[in-house]
Amino acid sequence: MMLPLLRAFIYPIVAFLVAGPASPHPQPVADGNKIHLLSLDQPPCVSPGSLVTAKLAYRLGPREQSAYGYAVSIKFASTDPGGTFSLGLDGEQAVTQRRDTLTLSYSLTQILGNSHLKRPITCYFYLHRNTSASSSEVITRTPAVVFRECQ
Repeated sequence: MMLPLLRAFIYPIVAFLVAGPASPHPQPVADGNKIHLLSLDQPPCVSPGSLVTAKLAYRLGPREQSAYGYAVSIKFASTDPGGTFSLGLDGEQAVTQRRDTLTLSYSLTQILGNSHLKRPITCYFYLHRNTSASSSEVITRTPAVVFRECQ
């Protein structure tokens, strides 16, 4: 009689206390996946004509597998809580090696006027696992990069 009661009420409470609450935006588990920002060519302040160019190094973990491949992208913080976005395909590049460096450029003209762009302008560089021909999931990212807008 007591065992079903423990399973139904006590075990979920203990599991919650041990694991903590679930995050609405869980951080991806790296599992050996890495992306590093090696250099960032940016103006002292950004305006609609600004071009951001980043040199990145990435590495796919030894157990990483995807039938659809991988990509690196730049994404900007959105006014939607925890969301990021970019417009166009300039800020995304397919990767063909398990470990390499690449250069990614993105014109801020594409996003500066967007009402969903969070201020201060903050971007991340992501390493994605493509899960189909039109979708992907983030497997690791760089720390945030914050830009100052020209007055």
